[in-house]
Amino acid sequence: MTRLLARLRRMAPTRPLVSSRRLVCARLLGPLRTLRGSSQDAIVNRVLKIFAAVYLVWLIAAVVAYKTEFVALMFSNVFFGVYSTCVTLYILSRFLFSLFYRSRPDAGIEPRVAIVMPAFNEQDAIAASLRSLLALEYPPDKLELVAVNDGSTDATLVEIREVAGVSGGRVNVIDFTENRGKRAAMAAGIRATSAEVVVFVDSDSVVEPGALRKLVQPLHDPRVGAVCGHADVLNVRETWLTRMQAVRYFVAFRVVKAAESVFGAVTCCSGCFSAYRREAIMPRLEWWEGQTFLGVESTFGDDRSLTNCVLRDWRILYEKNAVSHTIVPTTFRAFVKQQTRWKRSWTRESLMVSRFIWRKHPVAAAFTYLSIVLPLIAPVAALHSIAWGPLMHGTTLPLIYAAGLYSLAVVYSLYFVLFQDRYSVIWMYGILFVFFYLAIMVWQTYYAIATCRTAAWGTRPATAGLSGGDGG
Repeated sequence: MTRLLARLRRMAPTRPLVSSRRLVCARLLGPLRTLRGSSQDAIVNRVLKIFAAVYLVWLIAAVVAYKTEFVALMFSNVFFGVYSTCVTLYILSRFLFSLFYRSRPDAGIEPRVAIVMPAFNEQDAIAASLRSLLALEYPPDKLELVAVNDGSTDATLVEIREVAGVSGGRVNVIDFTENRGKRAAMAAGIRATSAEVVVFVDSDSVVEPGALRKLVQPLHDPRVGAVCGHADVLNVRETWLTRMQAVRYFVAFRVVKAAESVFGAVTCCSGCFSAYRREAIMPRLEWWEGQTFLGVESTFGDDRSLTNCVLRDWRILYEKNAVSHTIVPTTFRAFVKQQTRWKRSWTRESLMVSRFIWRKHPVAAAFTYLSIVLPLIAPVAALHSIAWGPLMHGTTLPLIYAAGLYSLAVVYSLYFVLFQDRYSVIWMYGILFVFFYLAIMVWQTYYAIATCRTAAWGTRPATAGLSGGDGG
């Protein structure tokens, strides 16, 4: 990642920004577009994709047939049978519903937009992120940029001011003298503007030139309160871990969020790139900014929490063509800490969403509740399948469980192959990710629940929310 970010930093202009927005963003995103291409011949690429499609259809059919064939086994082991059936139903439903997803057409709207970018200790990435916003293909007179330095202890503020200095006054800089947390930075950005649409972009994300215009088009529907953009991994080829996450991100957005969007009930607007209607967030802004859980200030899970505030009374959609690219953890330690933090916020916000999601479309509500229950049961199911069952009954349950995991991994990976511009061997890391999930991540759930009162961020030395001593 260091080499990639060094390249992005070297793109910093030494004179006022050039007039061609496409030229600026081409320099930022050139490596990404190279990743999409490859040296394979177009015919070979098409053949490989056709093979992947056939295999994917066959595999899904085989899973359904397998479940039908082993009905007797399922009833002889009720717990495993019910759990296995629910998991299969949930996963297949995501793929099925995502087939009905359609990107909203261009409605021709150009609302006044303010993009808020909170930043803490992002000196290596913040300049490139801001320059991608300056290169957006959107009327400058209808676009405000607000960069909030959240008490960074590195050169983040210097980088922000350097870009702002050559932006022609287009970047409004807010500087916190001490770390107050991402949520406080987001709230300050909201209050600093009166724009009818507020967009949040993470300080380690790069947005494609035409993405903003595409992101706001679903807001033409007055029932829509927020829109979640698509996020791909920026540092894809840096490590085996980033390759795994590339597959995971793609499927999480193009399948899971697309399926939720069909019912207007996306449950988490990504911090990488999402838009909110101002009137949808202002009524609960103060509550959201001061949210507590079990007596402790909520210092992470800000995007999921804000999504819940809007989802109560509005529809939330996903826009696959509004693309951003974000930097993901490159080390095992950073990745595990990030996932633990996300699971803690998932614990808190799952309780919140369960209180009102029943008022939404019944299908969306049913599968939302299922998505909450299954992760809670998953560790028990894993132990039951690989340890308790064989030990007590000498069954072939571990093989059945492994076969199910493999099928899931291949389905996700083949989907990644089918919907990429060109064939890439990165899909193989998707298979690795599922077994990585079994070995590491499935067991994080209970730990995250047990430590959900902590206010510590985990992956960086932020101090917001730790004064009360519960930072764990």
